Amino acid sequence: MKEAFSENKKRIGVIFDLDGTLWDSSYEVGIAWTEAFVRNGVPIELNAESMAVMMGRTVPEIGEVLLPDIEPVRRAKILNDCCEEETARLNRNGGMLYDGVSELIPELAKEYPLFIVSNCEDGYIQSFMNYHGTAPFIKDIECIGRTGLHKGDNIKLIVERNGLERAVYIGDTERDMRAAHSAGLPFIRAAYGFGKDFEAEMSIASFRELPETIKKVFKE
Repeated sequence: MKEAFSENKKRIGVIFDLDGTLWDSSYEVGIAWTEAFVRNGVPIELNAESMAVMMGRTVPEIGEVLLPDIEPVRRAKILNDCCEEETARLNRNGGMLYDGVSELIPELAKEYPLFIVSNCEDGYIQSFMNYHGTAPFIKDIECIGRTGLHKGDNIKLIVERNGLERAVYIGDTERDMRAAHSAGLPFIRAAYGFGKDFEAEMSIASFRELPETIKKVFKE
């Protein structure tokens, strides 16, 4: 895609969380993890509602909640199987995009470099981009599965390696807000996502509100 933004805007970045911000994959992920659990003899069945509660946590954190009594080596094997099944299923079926995402991501990409940072395993963000056709509009991605770093540090990596002078992080949870602030960035809360009961300096009730909110952040 030909970059339409100015040299000045190349130094301004818009960084997204994924789950609860751009899509809701909890239905497909719940099925994938349940199938992996069955293969591994674990009597746990997950649906969209129970999986949604886990969104935003790292895979090891989810494992501690769902598999507390399984010894670490076996737990890691089961979680790896869950992630492989999850990626395969999302590559086939995708997730549910929030209203406005498919239309506005290409439009935002004309104005700003776009990035994604998520607490996921490697391959998860790529599933989102490939299935839903957003790959041409995303300049760079990062996740804990590739770096082993916390989200705030991964946000810093995106900022540093892309030479960003100013950036904003959009996410849906209080953890996302803390990560953005630890990286020194302003935060926009996606109030339609999974996060509950916290206040943010800026908030959107719909993804469609994002373009005008970003303009306010950068005072364009």
